[in-house]
Amino acid sequence: MDFLEMLVYQLDNMLDTKRKRHIVGGVLLSASALFGGLAITVFTIKEPG
Repeated sequence: MDFLEMLVYQLDNMLDTKRKRHIVGGVLLSASALFGGLAITVFTIKEPG
């Protein structure tokens, strides 16, 4: 639990400005859209035959 608490504390210190939070939020949104699109693609592929 100490590791998780330390990680959250360090992330909070790194993201102390609104600009950095917006950048990280945009990166996370882009990553989630990428993996969501990949998952939809995998589920909709039909096997030949």
